[in-house]
Amino acid sequence: SPAMDSEHLVAVASGIGVTPAISLIKQYSSTSRRLNLIWICRDAGLVEHFLQNVDFGSDGYTLIYYTGRDRELILQDDLPPNVFIFKGRPNLERTICGIIAGIATGEGLPEELHNKVLTQTPADMRSKLLLEKALSIYTMDQLYAYTVKASAYHSEGIEPTADTVNYQGVLSTMRHLLDDDYELVTDKITNNFEKVNISGDCQMDLNDFEFFFNLMLEESNTQESTSMTNVKNELMRHTICHDMFKTSSIGLNQLSESERRGNVFGIKKHLNGNGKFSARNWNMLYCGGSQPVLD
Repeated sequence: SPAMDSEHLVAVASGIGVTPAISLIKQYSSTSRRLNLIWICRDAGLVEHFLQNVDFGSDGYTLIYYTGRDRELILQDDLPPNVFIFKGRPNLERTICGIIAGIATGEGLPEELHNKVLTQTPADMRSKLLLEKALSIYTMDQLYAYTVKASAYHSEGIEPTADTVNYQGVLSTMRHLLDDDYELVTDKITNNFEKVNISGDCQMDLNDFEFFFNLMLEESNTQESTSMTNVKNELMRHTICHDMFKTSSIGLNQLSESERRGNVFGIKKHLNGNGKFSARNWNMLYCGGSQPVLD
């Protein structure tokens, strides 16, 4: 069929209709061709079963849009990096354009999304990334104010000095920001606290707290700096891909002039035929249901 002869195929499936699409993925896996799957399903058990038992391949995107309302999905922690799961129905035009643009430009190749980018990173480096993320959300003053309150809570009957933080308060903040990684970097937290707390009274003011935070973020050598940059780039790549396919609707006033004219992600330059889905070496297949996905 024309679909099977295509170098790139986008398979759109609904419900159990994903079964023939999975067969195609297996057939494509031994070739140089790509199959990208968009699967819309409201059955939580069905989604969980296929995620646990099916190899969706690594050369194409697998985008799962869960539309069920009965319960949330129970997901495993080690999903492949090219498998994305969303809540709600897809914007098919945006999603398909995102797949084509990402692969046609080479800027969003699914096989370049490294598995477990963050979880396979050493704990010390992960802690720095998490603290950098915290600083992108909160100001240093906000983090300090939280730590002041935590210090007062953990004073255990000892009257804390006004507007200062203590060791227990700092540990509480780090535990909150670092979550599971906290236990892995406790020694570093303690050592950096002691470097700042020259007086030995286990108290820090705002300037001391900021100095402590900078010590936590300090890169030890050039190699670590390079590794941090690589991890950040991979996380950014993953975020960009995720944002291309997310379900949230975008208002007309948020679109560029090009996008309002139907040129989402600059897709027209990858098409032949007035913006219709007729890109060279691309085809689309629908699995399941009786109505067409697109007119």
